[in-house]
Amino acid sequence: MKFLFPTFLFALFAIAIPIIIHLFNFRKFKKIYFTNVKFLKEVKQETQSKSKLKHLLVLCTRILAITFLVFAFAQPFIPSENSNAVIGDKVVSVYVDNSFSMQAQSEQGGLFEESRRRAREISDA
Repeated sequence: MKFLFPTFLFALFAIAIPIIIHLFNFRKFKKIYFTNVKFLKEVKQETQSKSKLKHLLVLCTRILAITFLVFAFAQPFIPSENSNAVIGDKVVSVYVDNSFSMQAQSEQGGLFEESRRRAREISDA
């Protein structure tokens, strides 16, 4: 697999942003005084485990979103063995007009077939 724009892969360093936010979670909790401390400790343990799982899933989702976005901008492709479209490190695109005017005949034949032949010559060069 190759990338059309491999310099976008440097943006994968942006994955560190949600990790840093996750590690330095700056939430300030209010202290609420309550008489039944035993009940509160049980509730705290139950909610902590669910909360950690929830935060971990959110972190993984953010990392995957950034990763997929970076790969989308890098435009991965799998080059074929007989591909003539890639010349060195450059991609060559040749557009051929297929409008009604290309149906006219020239000395060598149809204009459309002539332009397709010339496009192949350009991509093979």
